[in-house]
Amino acid sequence: MSESRLFAPKAIRRMLIPLVFEQLMIVSVGLVDTALLSGISQSSLAAFSLVDSINQLLTQFFLAIGAGGAIIAAQYLGSEDRKGAENTANQAALMVLAISTLIAVPVMLLKNPILQLLYPKISLEIRQPAQQYLLLTAVSYPFFALYNSGTSMLYAQGLSKLSMVTSITMNSAKILMNYLFITTWKMDIQGAGLATILSRLVGAVMVTWFLMDQHSPIHYTKPFKPRFRLSTIKRILTVALPSGFENIIFLTSKLIIGMMIASYSGAMIAANAASNTISTYISVPANAINLATITIISQCIGAGRGTEAKRISKMLQLATIASLVVTSSLVALFINPIINMLHLSPEAFAYTKHIILVYCAVSIFIWTPAFGLPNTLRAAGDNRYVMYAAVFSVVVFRLLGSHILGNLLGLQVHGIWYAMHLDWLVRSAFFLHRFRSGKWLEHRLV
Repeated sequence: MSESRLFAPKAIRRMLIPLVFEQLMIVSVGLVDTALLSGISQSSLAAFSLVDSINQLLTQFFLAIGAGGAIIAAQYLGSEDRKGAENTANQAALMVLAISTLIAVPVMLLKNPILQLLYPKISLEIRQPAQQYLLLTAVSYPFFALYNSGTSMLYAQGLSKLSMVTSITMNSAKILMNYLFITTWKMDIQGAGLATILSRLVGAVMVTWFLMDQHSPIHYTKPFKPRFRLSTIKRILTVALPSGFENIIFLTSKLIIGMMIASYSGAMIAANAASNTISTYISVPANAINLATITIISQCIGAGRGTEAKRISKMLQLATIASLVVTSSLVALFINPIINMLHLSPEAFAYTKHIILVYCAVSIFIWTPAFGLPNTLRAAGDNRYVMYAAVFSVVVFRLLGSHILGNLLGLQVHGIWYAMHLDWLVRSAFFLHRFRSGKWLEHRLV
């Protein structure tokens, strides 16, 4: 008699639909939020952008803890060890709260030296609102940490509808508060910071409330006991540290590349920003499938079903490719009206059109093995291999390649994007080789 499937296609579809909708809402809300932020002064808008880059780097430490904890909890769930899953959720929440607070307090106290160190040449008109915004966003770090760790635990048990509801509520609250604080009450950068704090508090409260349901497969204990367990912490860090380091190197490389782009013409800078905005929509369904991949493969590995993990991974990769064919084709077909919405100059329009059309073609063939497949490896516990391959590729081919193609060969913004695609190609080769070798199935976290 054949072994029953852990995940039927219908169950996977039920998980994916809310995730796709959630990712689409996040991208759309981001655009609306950016439009509202354009209502603040020019110096405050520049400060917002500079501080956002700092926040992305600093939050990687506790975001990686939440994601790592979710993989461990999902593997426990697959092995039918609900107590282990519950304990992991508790420990992940304690860890992200502790780490985010340990990061937030020094940032609040040392906001001026931090900005001076990273941006020594910015004017006083930008430095002052940057200090205010960095202080306010640092206050929100613990709320942001709890929200992200909590949503990761919801993903781990397939409760994507709850994560979708939380995300929509939190982001809608942020839009409403930004409108009130910035547009109506003219609070400038302080309004943006206050909206960030309150909206993240809403998200943290909602997701914590959902995870206090003792009937959920993965939940927080009630009453919650703040005790650290070294064995569980070590398991979480086994996953979190490689992923966190990988993301920090990636964001640092992206920051350096951004400095390269800043030396190009205004049209190229505008085209790069526009291309980044448009490209996010192409991968919306693909990113949703990536989130589902973590949950499904983790549970399969925890249940000792390596064959099913491999089969489902291939199916999800095919689904990702299919989604990219659809979204890339739609964007390529309507490329002119899409770019016209951004009100670019004719020169920036031409640059953007070329970048996006190449992006659409390349995404169909190598986005999936470059960014979808490594989630299968991570979910199985093969995090170090993913880290080594990704860091090598981004530093050598994306960062160094951007300098060679963009600056030395004079391709400028086109060279930056060509180097990015070269990075994707190298990643794909590494991850396809690892997947086909089957070595990723030899790992076990619980």
